[in-house]
Amino acid sequence: MAASSWDGKDAAGRYVPNGTYTWSLTARPADGAGADLSVSGTVAVTGGAAVWRDMAGDDGFGDLLATDSAGVVWMYRGTGTGGVNSRTAGTAGAFPAGSVLVPVGDVDGDRCADVLVRLGNELRAYRPGCGKVVGASSPYTVIGQGWGQYDQLTSPGDLSGDGHTDLIARQTTTGDIYFYAGTVDHRPKTRVRIQANWKLYKWITGAGDLNGDGRGDLLGQDSAGVLWRYHGTAAGNVTRREKVGGGWNAYSALVGTGDLSGDGRTDLLARDTAGRLWRYASTGNGTYSSRVLVGAGGWNTFKGLY
Repeated sequence: MAASSWDGKDAAGRYVPNGTYTWSLTARPADGAGADLSVSGTVAVTGGAAVWRDMAGDDGFGDLLATDSAGVVWMYRGTGTGGVNSRTAGTAGAFPAGSVLVPVGDVDGDRCADVLVRLGNELRAYRPGCGKVVGASSPYTVIGQGWGQYDQLTSPGDLSGDGHTDLIARQTTTGDIYFYAGTVDHRPKTRVRIQANWKLYKWITGAGDLNGDGRGDLLGQDSAGVLWRYHGTAAGNVTRREKVGGGWNAYSALVGTGDLSGDGRTDLLARDTAGRLWRYASTGNGTYSSRVLVGAGGWNTFKGLY
């Protein structure tokens, strides 16, 4: 019997995303006598295409970045069972106060996850390399100026479903939402205004694909603590909002982290005002399961969670 092999690419010759894949093989008797024989198993793919939010770059699970009061970035790797591992210290320098980090996946085609960083009025694409924690001295490319006009930046993953990770920005003065389509390199396309006056939201968070349609989605938390979801469309816009639930003003940070549990669905991490970290698992239909405690305390020592 000849050995089977796979180069990690799909039928179009593109690298498949890192992660664990299930395979199956069925053999039918040549003479038609007897039952078919079927076997299956799993194979872990590494060195493939980078997965959104997998900043360690090899297992397909979502990871979490955290900045301390000195501006040093730490990384918590997703376990694949719903939690995060012990933190990995950043050694590439601290970011100045006011910096905003946006994990976006691979922006330069090297199959390593990258991070956009807004420093003052400038947006940069940092390329720390596979498995490395981003820092101020990591290699970067300047995307452009004028980004100080936005008070919120987030990535929903691939909102339009074209295969590239996108960026969402809210303008401070108007509350208008702008869509920056991702490209094959680090530079997003020209912005398109897709929503007007989202000032009602305290937080706008990229959530990944919540309903299984292959497009990234957005979450917005209003001042009353109600969480709303918006599903991405192929046109690079979002659908009408749908209510997720109330009581979310108990949290001081919300982060869409990608898949932490290994079920192929994107999860949400929430830090409460007591410094505890909770996970909400996506059900695959736009809602979340009941929260599960991930970190018992101490998370309020971090200046930012990304």
